Amino acid sequence: MTTIENSYSTKSIRNGLIAGYSAGLCGIVVGHPLDSIKVLLQTQNDGVMGSRLQTTGSSSSTSSPKSSHADTAMTRASKSNSTSSINASANATSSSSKANVSTAANPSGSSSSRMSANSIMGTRSLRALYSGMTGPLLASGAIRSINFAVYDSVRRALYQRQLHVEHQNTGTQTVHHDDYLYYDSLTNVAIASFASGATTSVATSPMALVKTKQQIMVWGFRKAVTDTFSNGTTGKPSIFRGIRNFYTGFGVHFYCDAVGTAVYFTSYEYFKREIVRRKRDLQNTSYDGSVMTTHNITIVDRMACAASAGMVCWSVIFPWDVIRSRLYSQTINNETSLNGIQMARQMIREQGFSSLYRGVGITVARAGPVAAAVLPVYDCVLSLVSSP
Repeated sequence: MTTIENSYSTKSIRNGLIAGYSAGLCGIVVGHPLDSIKVLLQTQNDGVMGSRLQTTGSSSSTSSPKSSHADTAMTRASKSNSTSSINASANATSSSSKANVSTAANPSGSSSSRMSANSIMGTRSLRALYSGMTGPLLASGAIRSINFAVYDSVRRALYQRQLHVEHQNTGTQTVHHDDYLYYDSLTNVAIASFASGATTSVATSPMALVKTKQQIMVWGFRKAVTDTFSNGTTGKPSIFRGIRNFYTGFGVHFYCDAVGTAVYFTSYEYFKREIVRRKRDLQNTSYDGSVMTTHNITIVDRMACAASAGMVCWSVIFPWDVIRSRLYSQTINNETSLNGIQMARQMIREQGFSSLYRGVGITVARAGPVAAAVLPVYDCVLSLVSSP
């Protein structure tokens, strides 16, 4: 019989909530600006971002009051010269707009993506890149805490089942409350993380849609929510239709959240255990090859493992994340919603397979530091609050 010390309790759920909330806040602060750039790159050719940048450019080129008075005086002094200047300026603007449209419609690989990223950072302030953070900052901490709490609870339950199967015919064995963190199978980790991502996807789908609209249009939280609720309606919006609008592209979002979380956490645990195994090999330390503990792994190793796991995760889900962003952005123009498969076919037909990987560079760059902050923070806080 296997005796488990305080393996699953209200306290363990509380600890998971605290650790998850801390990790979620760190992830938002570190990763949101790069996430904004990623969304803008993914949606740059759908007509929404172009119109937004054109509006921004027009407003930034508007003359100040003093300059306007000076121009008026010059116009009165020399009307014909002013008219010529205006015509020349209009022609230059028209040529520039055509060039910009042509460039956007015909991206040229990674160099085009780098130029687009530089252009976005040049036209938007750091504060603008944090657009859409209000909702996640208020709610994502709570969602993250639930995500990690579900993950931790399911993982504990699966470990108890694993022990029951493994030690069914053995004598009494004492198992400490945190042994599941080091001795459970990677299958348990994958199942627990998939369950956590699937559970929270119902709450994160509306948040992701509203956040994407804020990032593209630089809207406030209330404006994005109002636009989403009333999208596709004339007159008084229907409550049912309004709620349904918040779940545009839910199938794609579910895949990104559930599968992405499973790949993310499982890769993280695998890399940690692989580091432990290799270190033991180098030290010629004898150990049971079926049991590899990670409780003594350094914070630097944890950050490296988390960064690698984040990049692996985004490599798996990135094309679907692009499709999700495009599904969200089309609702800004009140266009008829396509499903994920239809959007993928349209993008491939019009822009080729490369359109599914637009912004992959900035996303991979973002995945490293964000994951390196989130998962080690979760590990450390969970260890701190769980200690006797």
